Amino acid sequence: MTRPQSVWLDTDIGDDTDDLLALALICASPELSLAGVSTVFGETGQRVRLAQTFLANVAGPSRHVPVHAGCGREISCSMNTWQSEPAFWPNGPIRRAPIAQLACARRASALPPPAPTHGVDALAAHLRAHPGKTIPIAIGALTNLATLFLRDPAITKTIPRFVLMAGEFKTEKWEWNVRCDPVAAACVFDSGIPIEIIPWEIGMTCTVTQAQLDRLFARRTRTGRLLARAVRLWRKARYTPGHAAMPHLFDPMAVAVLLHPEWFQWRRGRVTVSFAPATFAHTVFTPDPKGPHRVAWDVKRSIAINEVWDRILSL
Repeated sequence: MTRPQSVWLDTDIGDDTDDLLALALICASPELSLAGVSTVFGETGQRVRLAQTFLANVAGPSRHVPVHAGCGREISCSMNTWQSEPAFWPNGPIRRAPIAQLACARRASALPPPAPTHGVDALAAHLRAHPGKTIPIAIGALTNLATLFLRDPAITKTIPRFVLMAGEFKTEKWEWNVRCDPVAAACVFDSGIPIEIIPWEIGMTCTVTQAQLDRLFARRTRTGRLLARAVRLWRKARYTPGHAAMPHLFDPMAVAVLLHPEWFQWRRGRVTVSFAPATFAHTVFTPDPKGPHRVAWDVKRSIAINEVWDRILSL
């Protein structure tokens, strides 16, 4: 019997619902073993509570996985394009935007004490203890990973590969996870580690239907009720004028890469981040048969959505 693949989830859980759904997919997948969780961007301590709350509702070994608060601020960038005051998140400055799903989280007093180790240090310790064994899955800003590499460049040798939900390649605009910390994204893409990338375009094509959402709302398991409440809170928040009514499966598709890579059509090459004023934080893909990056260019949409959703609802 094949041993489960060890993974570490680095997440900005609590804003869009897809982070919580990605965590659910990991917990519902016997092919994967969750070694740890680190939170990133903004109020990382509050994000820890939400991840802890979900894991406390899950049966099995994932229930006891430690959750660590990571970097809340981006790596410093002196460019005026980034430091200008007007926020690109319409409801207010991005670091102070409300965490929509926090109302799902238990009070701190009802949860285990938060893991005392910083998320970057915890990930570093785990990778050193288990070199070549764990694949990080990063579905938020890339600050934690970049900080890890900047502190200890040699640690890249302990990572066989990792999976990102990041970037946008078919249109000329920035993608959220890269835009939140473009310096970190550039550092990660330059690390030399093999990376599999789920870009924004893939997630946008993988949208849950009303019928699938109704199945979630009808669930009476503890995890089902928690996920349903999280989706309702997210829909109510309406962060942007074009805020979607149905969840997009951006982050679950990053997890799906390790479950069914054959669902995706891949292009190999190299990804870089632009720092030019007119294209600040845009990601650029250059084809290269020997490049370290594989970008998902298309997906078997119907089978991916249906199988991912069925598995999430199995909890």
